[in-house]
Amino acid sequence: MDRLLLTVQIWLGALGVLGVTAAAPQLGVEHALRVAAALLLTVVVARIPVRRVVRASPWLYGGTLLLLVLVLIIGVSPAGSEAKRWLLVGGISVQPSELMKVAVIAYLAAFFHNHLGDWQIWRPMVVVGLAAGLIVAEPDVSTALFLFALAFAVMLAAGTTLVRLLSISTAAALIALVIGGPYLGQFGYLSDRITGFADLWGAQEATQTTSYQAFRAREALAAGGVIGIGAGRPIRVPEAETDMVAISIGRTLGLTGMAALVILYLVVASRGLRIAAAQAGPGALLAAGATAYLCGQAALNLLVASGLLPITGIPLPFVSYGLNSLVSVAIAFGFLHAAHREARRAAEEATS
Repeated sequence: MDRLLLTVQIWLGALGVLGVTAAAPQLGVEHALRVAAALLLTVVVARIPVRRVVRASPWLYGGTLLLLVLVLIIGVSPAGSEAKRWLLVGGISVQPSELMKVAVIAYLAAFFHNHLGDWQIWRPMVVVGLAAGLIVAEPDVSTALFLFALAFAVMLAAGTTLVRLLSISTAAALIALVIGGPYLGQFGYLSDRITGFADLWGAQEATQTTSYQAFRAREALAAGGVIGIGAGRPIRVPEAETDMVAISIGRTLGLTGMAALVILYLVVASRGLRIAAAQAGPGALLAAGATAYLCGQAALNLLVASGLLPITGIPLPFVSYGLNSLVSVAIAFGFLHAAHREARRAAEEATS
């Protein structure tokens, strides 16, 4: 395994435990145990050869797609929410949209590796469009858009021409709109988030309603200062242990904690791109897609926490409380470690 990546992952998990405990002390031990289990999952995935991941990717995608369909039929919603995004399996809430992120990365890595120079562009159109459309129908527009960004990153890494890139993206978007578009009118949270973002940077007349979370997050981050105020004081920011865990870390450790998060994700980006560039084949595409997932989602989350983007509900990778996100991110880290191992083996064979 890549020692630098593993070290960064452990530090992210530790900051996550700190942030979750500061926001919701009763969840601290549980989150620590989940982080430890996620690290173990990363080790397991890292030991799977890249070519086995490629061969299994259609089954992973197909199974996850079936779960997304089941969500729309028998899915459950948390109290106070109209969105159906979870399946109850043995008392555990399963969120297939999180798993679909790594499923799409693996499938597209396999597809573009196996069809170099002879790409049947209708297949990635359908793969991305179906997945995004079912996620939109939950509705979860931010995750669906992020799925498009992940697919875009893998296609760029595969050297897709601009014409094909635009063709695939446009057709996939149309498929997603046909499937999920009719559901969007039933939910008003999308417009509320845009309105709340505008109010945060405008008149601030809705700080007790639509812009409440963002406004409280800004206050908490300012209170943290440079070195933070430590744990033990209530954090009055909704979802401070999940989507807004960066605010919990920023309030506890101040600007120092926020800078540490940014630096750790920059290390992941640098190392992930080096792993992708060090080889050819599906390992390079897996590494590129996993890097785009981990660092792209981190960037979105931190921009939202800083008030620079509307609220999205996207968690901070390997930091936020939430089993489904931890599992998906642990698999993505495993892809990076597996690609690193393959690149190192190829380099050793070339020099022997």
